[in-house]
Amino acid sequence: MFRIFLYSTALFFLSESSVCAQSLEFGGMLGGSNYHGDVAYNLHPNESQFSGGIFFKYNFNEYWSYRPTLSYLKISGADHNFSDYKLRNLSFRNSIYEFSHLLEFNFHPFSNRDIHKKITFYATSGIALFTHKPEAQLKGEWINLSSLGTENENYKLLQFSIPLGGGIKYALNNNLVLGFETAWRKTFTDHLDDVSYLYADVQNDNGSINTLVDRSWELTEDGRPLASAGEMRGDHNLKDWYMQSVFTISYRLTPIQCPF
Repeated sequence: MFRIFLYSTALFFLSESSVCAQSLEFGGMLGGSNYHGDVAYNLHPNESQFSGGIFFKYNFNEYWSYRPTLSYLKISGADHNFSDYKLRNLSFRNSIYEFSHLLEFNFHPFSNRDIHKKITFYATSGIALFTHKPEAQLKGEWINLSSLGTENENYKLLQFSIPLGGGIKYALNNNLVLGFETAWRKTFTDHLDDVSYLYADVQNDNGSINTLVDRSWELTEDGRPLASAGEMRGDHNLKDWYMQSVFTISYRLTPIQCPF
């Protein structure tokens, strides 16, 4: 599937070199990102983080567009935001780098022609390839969780997701387009937060506490963890999601007319 993703990207750009009549846009976006998973069963405003990106857009017609996009999203979560999970006391942050193939569908005809609308709502979806790196902070230091085996599981840091969302865009003039977009990403991993199923060994071989497997020791009076190896740490039946809400601005090139 990864090869298909790369081939489709290359074929599209190669085919564009022979197109005479085209409608192209280049742009960027800035906004926020958030996540839904084992460490945040609801979106929490305290965990809203920075997101941004750049994109290229090819407008097939006034309704359909294709948009390759390169994005950076930061997500985080913490049990202390939810009373039901405070004693588990897990937290994380994750930096996501994403490349996506997206299609946009405009609900109103939208172009730089005078007969078309200057504003429209639109829907977007496609497929994305992303890398991620879950980390947790301990004594002021950020530690890579994927290498620790907190649940005796190895998981891949290169993953696919399916973006699902929509937005609104407005043409300031023939060239500049402003917009706002929100899109969820359905993933096929439960490890964006490094929390999925069962606790690994809470104690190291020398009897010391494995401090990042179970962090409830930070809240107990005797400094001992509450969980034991094999007890439930997360719900592996529910995959993680992440989302992005951004303002966009793009520059629309005037279509090039083919000579006879």
